[in-house]
Amino acid sequence: MNDKNLSEELSAGETASPISQKINVLKLPAKGLNVKIEPDADALAALAEAMDVLSISAFSAKLNIKRWHKDGVRVSGPLSAVLHQQCVITLKPVEEVINEEINAVFVPETSKLAKPDVSGEANELLIDPEGDDVPEVFQSPFLDVGEITAEFFALEINPYPRIDGAEEEAKKFAEDSNPDGDDAKENPFAALAALKDKL
Repeated sequence: MNDKNLSEELSAGETASPISQKINVLKLPAKGLNVKIEPDADALAALAEAMDVLSISAFSAKLNIKRWHKDGVRVSGPLSAVLHQQCVITLKPVEEVINEEINAVFVPETSKLAKPDVSGEANELLIDPEGDDVPEVFQSPFLDVGEITAEFFALEINPYPRIDGAEEEAKKFAEDSNPDGDDAKENPFAALAALKDKL
């Protein structure tokens, strides 16, 4: 079975992501499986809506999926994308370029590796700062590498996008809206007149 046929084997159920692409990890070749994710225009539009951004003009991931330990899977490879959002200050469109390296490991829910090691009476969690991240779990035998890619993409999106010079534009707008300046104070004679009217 070639890489294309293997990557196209989908499990039953609803699509979790606009770029969902499920593979059967039980049929991974010994050397691993290479998967390229390049959504078409419709999928990009659906992904942009799901991520709450204006648009996504480019999106590509080249992944290698290979066995990790006995029953785990490692997913690695570069992700690149170009998206457009609204500047949080001016509301003008701002372009963002993402270049991220995906590197994650996954194990079946029943795997012993899915349970973190604990030690001592307090059941303290032991984590090696130089070691791999704690594996994520998935429902074997299908792993959705498209969903994984979308999750890495979402983590890289700037939550507060700004165009260059956004602060200066905001300051100029504030000055135009308030020509007297932020320190302008109410006329003291007007305040006295208002007080007199109340007496």
